[in-house]
Amino acid sequence: MKAAVIEDIKNIVLKEDYPKPTPGPNEAIVKVHYCGICGSDITNFMYKMYNFPLIMGHEITGVVEEIGKNITNAKVGDRVICVNVSLDVSQGDLKGLGMFQDGGFAEYVKVPNISLFPIPENISIKDAVMVETFALAMRAFKLSKIQENEKVLIIGGGNLGLAFLKALLIKKSPNYVVVIEPNEFLQKKALGMGATDAVGTSRAKVKKVIKKLGPPSFIFDCVGNEQTISNAINFIKKGGTIVLMGIHKGSITFPLFMLNSKEVNLQGCLGHDSEDIIESIALFAQEKVPANQYISEVIPIEEIQKTFERFLESQNREFIKILVKP
Repeated sequence: MKAAVIEDIKNIVLKEDYPKPTPGPNEAIVKVHYCGICGSDITNFMYKMYNFPLIMGHEITGVVEEIGKNITNAKVGDRVICVNVSLDVSQGDLKGLGMFQDGGFAEYVKVPNISLFPIPENISIKDAVMVETFALAMRAFKLSKIQENEKVLIIGGGNLGLAFLKALLIKKSPNYVVVIEPNEFLQKKALGMGATDAVGTSRAKVKKVIKKLGPPSFIFDCVGNEQTISNAINFIKKGGTIVLMGIHKGSITFPLFMLNSKEVNLQGCLGHDSEDIIESIALFAQEKVPANQYISEVIPIEEIQKTFERFLESQNREFIKILVKP
């Protein structure tokens, strides 16, 4: 089968004869129709978060082709979403499609029973790729305990930030939601999707908006680096909550005294459980999410290396979500 294998930092190699997987008793083989490129895939591409060689890709939709004897979540011929559930890397739970085991940038993928979710009839197999990103938003809502009518900043206006924006507007009716994003194309997308405002990363510009609208009670950092975390602590209202949703490799420094003096709640967020995924699927089934607003392109697997390289040119970016079609 065809498979895109990352062999080193910034080096994905297309294999034409990669071995097709076979299912164990608790696994299914899914013929991949689409697999989305996630921000964490880009981080792995740039810095090596996981072991190489590896087939990345964890935003997977396809059709079940084979099943193990214990599979209960799906049958042969079913359209499915394949999503990782409740990973805890800190406890040595080194599992996960496209992270610690081969994922969806291939013609076929081996999927554990727990990660198979049927696609409702009124959701296209292409649009269903976006379910995973919205499941992250459901997780962040749960962990942050955010209520309605809050003042919210989102740092980062890429796929995750813009999905979170839409989820907020659907589920939480915020007082305001401002997106902080340096790229003008993504700023315009945020405004078109309902953001109160979208501004660059200059602290002066953000503080001007905050002075007008009031300090945010919640900040969702969809980038997750030293600068964005420091900025979030600087911008947050006293007693407010910062949720870290972006993925960063390594350690950072941040203003610890300001964290104390502002009595900031700092909440990590990684992955999602089955409840989050099912809640996200329900949003799509209720036709509340216009997935076409997010899916900018579909590329053949042969173009995956040069497509990943496009993500490194952030200032010239004019896309949100790119799907790979093996």
